Amino acid sequence: MTTIFIRTLFIYIFLILTMRLMGKRQIGELEVTDLVTTFLLSEIASLPITNQEIPVSYALIPMITLLALEVFSSYILLRVPLLKNLLSARPTFLIHRGKLIQKALREARISIDELMSEIRQQNLTDIEQVECAILEKNGKLTVLPKSQYAQPTLEQMGLTPPPERLMHIVFSNGIISDEGLAWIGKDRTWLKKQLKARKLEPSTLFCVTANEDGKLYWIFKENGGAT
Repeated sequence: MTTIFIRTLFIYIFLILTMRLMGKRQIGELEVTDLVTTFLLSEIASLPITNQEIPVSYALIPMITLLALEVFSSYILLRVPLLKNLLSARPTFLIHRGKLIQKALREARISIDELMSEIRQQNLTDIEQVECAILEKNGKLTVLPKSQYAQPTLEQMGLTPPPERLMHIVFSNGIISDEGLAWIGKDRTWLKKQLKARKLEPSTLFCVTANEDGKLYWIFKENGGAT
């Protein structure tokens, strides 16, 4: 049991260091510790299933150890920012104040072609139009254009649009969604009245969405229409 505990601890630390060296683009959405724990748990959990000679307790001990390490490491990382900077990836400027940082590109192992591809996806045509490009912790690239290339906001244009309310699904597949109605502060009686006022038969509807202002949008089933 002691040997299994020590081996689990050693592999856990080793994989964290390995994933940290791989870089944040390979890590993706997960933190390093989360990703390592996920890998190890999936492997350890499969051992007693595929090999009946391995007692279940031999898998439970490493799994409990990993869960304890994950909880402990999360607590420590919140309390000690220095450790979080060492174990977690940090945002990296690839372009700062319009200047391309070649060293940062090399360290992130991103080619100029990849950078240009990301810039084009932001509706920009050249690096010269970029004020800042930041490689975020999750591996995604945030591109901020220079002011002369940025799309004007409604505030800059002197316009004040009405607030846009989030639409929620209140009816789908013939079933009323009480959760969706709760989000907009309505109930089933309200929805039925709304459908009746619009002469909509539930049996003909594919789904219905609504917001807090009482705005409805509905889609008929394939043999119907939409509005």
